[in-house]
Amino acid sequence: MHIWFAVVLSVATLLTLYLGWRLIEPSSMGRKQKIVAWLIVGGLLFGQRLTRFLHSEGIEGVLFNSMNWVGYVFLGFVSIVTVLMLVRDIPLCIRAIMSGLNKLFVKRSKRPYFIEPDLERRRFLLNASNAVILAVSLPLAGYSMFQARSKPLTVHNTLPIPDLPEGLDGFTIAQISDTHIGPTLRGDWMRMVVDEVNALGADMIVHTGDLVDGSVADLNGAIRPIADLKAPHGTWMCTGNHEYYSGVKQWLKEAQRLKMHPLVNEHTLIDTGKGTILLAGVSDYRSSRLEPSHVSSPADAIKNAPDHDVSILLAHQPRSVFDASRVGFDVQLSGHTHGGQYFPWTLAIHLFQPYVRGLHLHDNTLIYVNVGTGYWGPPFRLGTSPEITLHTLKRS
Repeated sequence: MHIWFAVVLSVATLLTLYLGWRLIEPSSMGRKQKIVAWLIVGGLLFGQRLTRFLHSEGIEGVLFNSMNWVGYVFLGFVSIVTVLMLVRDIPLCIRAIMSGLNKLFVKRSKRPYFIEPDLERRRFLLNASNAVILAVSLPLAGYSMFQARSKPLTVHNTLPIPDLPEGLDGFTIAQISDTHIGPTLRGDWMRMVVDEVNALGADMIVHTGDLVDGSVADLNGAIRPIADLKAPHGTWMCTGNHEYYSGVKQWLKEAQRLKMHPLVNEHTLIDTGKGTILLAGVSDYRSSRLEPSHVSSPADAIKNAPDHDVSILLAHQPRSVFDASRVGFDVQLSGHTHGGQYFPWTLAIHLFQPYVRGLHLHDNTLIYVNVGTGYWGPPFRLGTSPEITLHTLKRS
C-alpha cells in the first residue's frame, strides 16, 4: 500500500504541474489569481489523501462527505481535461522535437534566415484551445456523472451449456459486481440495487467481488441493505481486490452475517432437485500479495468436487479464466474491469485484461464479465453503464 500511496501522490503532483504549466500560466489572469488557481488545483488533487487522513482521525459528517464528493468529481473532470490536452499537446511535442533535431543536423549555411516564433499568437491559440477543451469537458463530466449514478441496467444473458439437464434449463442467476460501497456510494444506493435485484426473482444471486471500499466499522450502516437480497438458492460471493484493501478477514465475517456466503478457493453443491450446480469461488487474482493464505486457485476450488451437471466459478478478475478453463469449469462469472468505466480508460483496459465486458468463450469455458453495478473513484461513466446481469442457463 505504501507503493500505491507513492503512485497516487506522484500522479497528483504531475497533474498539478501539467495543468499549471499548460492551463493556468498561459491564461490572462493576474499573478495573484494564478497563484490562487494553482492552490485550488493542487488542493483538490491532493484532497483525497487529506480526506483519508481526516477519516483516520475519526472526522466524519456532512463536511467530510462533501469533501469526498468534490474531490472525486474534480478528479474525474481533470482526467477528461488532461486527456483532451494530451491529444493536443503530444503531436505538438513530437513536432517540436523533430524541428529541434532538424535544426541540430542542418548546416547553418543552408538556412538563409531565421524567423522568431510569434509568442503572442502561440499564447492566443493555446488559450483558445484550452477554452474549447473546458467547454467540451464540462458537459462530458456532467453526462458521465449522470450515467454513473443512474439506475443499473438489467442485462439479460443466456449461458448455453451442452447436455444441460432439462431441470436446469431456465435456471436464473442474478449477478452484481463492483458495488464499491464507500466514499460516494452509500446505503440508499445499495437499497435501490437490492430492490432491483430482488424484483428479478432469480433462482440464485452472486456478487463477483469489490463489495466495499472501507472498513466494516465505517460501512456497517451503508452495507446493511444487502442482507435483504433474496433467492431460493442463496446469495454467494467471491472476494475482489478491494476487500483485501479494506480488511478481508473482517469482511468475510461480516458477509456471512449479512446472509451472503463467501467462497474462497472452495465450492458448494447446489441441488435444485432437478439437477446439480457446482458453484465455486476463488480469491482475487492478486490476493496473495496482501493475504498470503489466499492464493487464488481455481484448481483448489474444484478439488474433490462431487458429481454435478454444470460447474460455475465466481472469479473477480477475468484473468482467472486461463486456470479455470484448464481445470474444466463450464462457466466463469467475473467483474473488476468496469468496462474501463469512462473514456479513454474504456480503451486502455484492454491492455490489462483478456476480456473486458460481456460473454466470451475461452477454450471450453464460457466467461461473462459484468462491467460493474457501481463505480470506483470518480462518480463517472462514459461509454459504459452500471449493470445488473440476469443469466439464464440453457441447454445447447
